[in-house]
Amino acid sequence: MSLTDWIYDLFGSLNGLLAVLLAAAVFSGLYIYSASRLLGARKDSLSRIRQSLSLYTKLAGPLSTLIDHPGRSTVPEEQLIRLLQECKTADRLTHELHGQIDIFLSDRDESRLMMLYKQLNREINQLVQERDELVKRLEQPGWGMGLWLLLKPAIPALSLAAAIVWTANLVQGLQEHQGWTNPYVWCLWLSNMIATVSFYRLLMDSRKKSHGLIYILLHLLIAALALLNLVWAEASPYVLTTQILLYIAGFRFTVTRRRRERPYAGHPELLDQFVQQPGTAQTGGDPDPASPDEEGGR
Repeated sequence: MSLTDWIYDLFGSLNGLLAVLLAAAVFSGLYIYSASRLLGARKDSLSRIRQSLSLYTKLAGPLSTLIDHPGRSTVPEEQLIRLLQECKTADRLTHELHGQIDIFLSDRDESRLMMLYKQLNREINQLVQERDELVKRLEQPGWGMGLWLLLKPAIPALSLAAAIVWTANLVQGLQEHQGWTNPYVWCLWLSNMIATVSFYRLLMDSRKKSHGLIYILLHLLIAALALLNLVWAEASPYVLTTQILLYIAGFRFTVTRRRRERPYAGHPELLDQFVQQPGTAQTGGDPDPASPDEEGGR
């Protein structure tokens, strides 16, 4: 058997061979592009973590000195204010730490330094843990992680291929009799496209862990529902309706309350409520050490 006969037997024609080669070239290009983007995103995350840690550790030392040795004579006030302002420019600054810094800068009350120091330590420990995990993933990935890092760049190309297949099916369905007015054709295409987008977001979103378990489950359900379209195309309107309802439910269940709505210990709203309670205001001596819960219990 000659090479030409083998090509005709395998691909049907030279045009089929060219189509396969073109698809392989597009897949390889998308794979290389996605791999470079993912690697760049991981390095960018590592750089942001290191920048924040550098600013936080510069502040942690003077704060520890002020707490161990009360009195600002040990640390110049200008130095402390400058370090606090620099921390507000950290790439990984959280709302909690930002709020603590703003409160201290507004009233300069040294009694808040302990809460600020504890929050700063929590941020440092969390960033150190994230940095170690990211460095391990980049330099010493395990067997499963290494396989996942190898396969993940192929997801954009696979999603594009799926979208092309769904669109080709749509075009084929529109060419049938009354295809343009057939709701099943449009519902099938739209349902499959929604599932493809959910599949892509679920696997490519690097922050899905921070969104919570509900975020992952919703995308899994939306993508899994499209499997019904493969065995029962007439169910596509019901599948599409369920997918839309799940998307709408995602706005309700994955919403994050603002930090202003969840005041932390030492927040001005809590302090104002505590001061306004009867019997808490005192004209002299040390303030009552009882907690707000104990005051409410009395």
